[in-house]
Amino acid sequence: MCMEAKQKHNYSKWRAISLSAVYVLMGIHIAHWKIAGSTLAPLELNEVLYTLHLGIITAGFLFMGVTLIATVVAGRFFCSWMCHILALQDASAWLLKKIGIRPKFIRSRTLLWIPVIVLIYLFVLPQVERIVQGQPAIHLRVAGDASGWASFVTTDFWRNLPGFWVTTFTFLFCGSFIIYFLGSRSFCLYGCPYGVLFALTDRVAPGRIKLTGDCNQCGICTASCQSHIQVHKEVNTFGMVVNPDCLKDLDCVQVCPTDALSYGMKKPAGFKSLSPSKNNKKHYDFSLAEDLLIVSCLLVFVFIFRGLYDTIPILLALGMALIFSWFAVVFARLFNREYVRLGHVLLKKSKHLTVAGRWFASIFILLVIFSAHSAFIDYHVYQGNNQYGKVLKQENEIPFSTSAETKDILEQALHHLSIADQWGLITPATINRKLAAIYIYRDEKVKAKDQLEKLLSQLPGDLEARLRFSKLLFVLNDESKCMENLQSIIAAKNVVTDHDKKIRSDASLMLGHMEEKNGYASDAESRYRIAQKDNPENHEATLALGVLLARSGKFREAETFLLESSKQYPNLALIENNLSVIYIRQHRYPEAIVHLDALIKIQPANQQAHYNRAMMLYGMGNKGEAMAAMQAAAQMNPGNANISDALKMMMDNKNTSAAKPKNQKPIAMH
Repeated sequence: MCMEAKQKHNYSKWRAISLSAVYVLMGIHIAHWKIAGSTLAPLELNEVLYTLHLGIITAGFLFMGVTLIATVVAGRFFCSWMCHILALQDASAWLLKKIGIRPKFIRSRTLLWIPVIVLIYLFVLPQVERIVQGQPAIHLRVAGDASGWASFVTTDFWRNLPGFWVTTFTFLFCGSFIIYFLGSRSFCLYGCPYGVLFALTDRVAPGRIKLTGDCNQCGICTASCQSHIQVHKEVNTFGMVVNPDCLKDLDCVQVCPTDALSYGMKKPAGFKSLSPSKNNKKHYDFSLAEDLLIVSCLLVFVFIFRGLYDTIPILLALGMALIFSWFAVVFARLFNREYVRLGHVLLKKSKHLTVAGRWFASIFILLVIFSAHSAFIDYHVYQGNNQYGKVLKQENEIPFSTSAETKDILEQALHHLSIADQWGLITPATINRKLAAIYIYRDEKVKAKDQLEKLLSQLPGDLEARLRFSKLLFVLNDESKCMENLQSIIAAKNVVTDHDKKIRSDASLMLGHMEEKNGYASDAESRYRIAQKDNPENHEATLALGVLLARSGKFREAETFLLESSKQYPNLALIENNLSVIYIRQHRYPEAIVHLDALIKIQPANQQAHYNRAMMLYGMGNKGEAMAAMQAAAQMNPGNANISDALKMMMDNKNTSAAKPKNQKPIAMH
């Protein structure tokens, strides 16, 4: 009968298929992104943070919402049937069992609060800080790729996901190592902040493991529960499992020899699991002093490792901290216990360290040294960033202030960031970026160039850094390499955000200026048009295009662009001069005079403008005014042959009728 029940209810098989399908679907999702270039944004719970902090509704946020709603009804199913981290934990436990290792679950009275603390730190404190600082409430909105963070369909699928090595170490620490040292599903209980939310919603869920038959209290269900719940005691006391750590994996239902357990609807458990009872009395593996030691070490290690080298995310930091903190307790036991084990390895026997014990002690000391070094780097990065942030709100800005206070602040930032750069095991891209900005501000171009080269070796696709590098190369007279970098910006793929388009627009404008200078007017025109298309608000590109078209004889189009530019750059001599030239060439003398008057107002000593204006007046028949204007031009530079000839012509032809002016030489200013 027992075997028939197991064959009928083989939940472990279906759960293994479900968890495996999660990885298959992840692979398909990534493949679709690689092939199509864009795909649905990651269904990643961490994306909830961006909704709460930026107000952008994400697919991950909606997925979390749907999951919580489902948990309110059906209970905590997601963790055991759909979580990729739990899949790794259960797979690790299964593999260890296959080789004869059954990790002992470590019970702690203090570690239970770590996920709660992390949850508050990630989700609650930023909102409190926003309120305290008087910032406006988050406005929820749907965004596209152009904003840099798409809600649903994105070309930047990996935007919130770690790289290969970080992912690998996260899986190893959170999904494997922690199982061997702390027991099955220990990360779910002691590390996962999302588990806190699911546990809270599970308390109000009617979906529960319940008693529906005769229970003989054999304890097989409890032995099979990988979440370490006293199943047989809870169903005997409450008629159902009330512990919110129950993940509804149905293993207990499957193994019950009397088919006394099933999944179904019951009155929500609420907080019954917290009610005092002999049956739910817990025993811990740490003394109170050890519990305080492990939680203290864990908080310190998380503080050190989270964000270290801009690499370690919160989950990996938690996994590392949990294991290292357990090591700290084991290391302490080497001094006050006669026998000490780490997992299944004997470290101390009869007051003497074993070979494994000596290795463990050496490795732990090295971990402490590594942690201390990491804390040293963290300190200088924090101080450097803090000083840098006093002057710059964004890490890629350069301050315009040249005050002594600004210089002193950036000097301190340079000191701390340079130490982090020199002594760190690696230098993150953010430090190279900030050091480059500081060196540019200090006019130390060669050092700034070195930092930008390091940055681009780390992030070759960083268009903003490459544009700054190009500008620096131009200043250093490395025109060839400058043009090469500008072309790489323009040729970059998947430029979809408005920010990246603006960078490409600036690169096209700069390259266009260089090509125009080298005599390639046609290529320059194409660059200016691309710059204007990428960023219609790039007024410099509009102006450059208007001036180039005017010089190329494309007057009608040039006039449109120059008039548009005049709205953004009023009283700019370059615009007034080129418009006057366009109108002169088209024999639109009254309009030419309007812009020549404006040009003379801006540049009273512009002899060419006075000359052109006089010739226009003469051509329009205003000979007296024209002669007076030409005489005024002659007084500025009596030796100008053109002006002298024109003045002589006017005096010789006092009695002739108005004619088209000759010997005009309007010049387009550069």
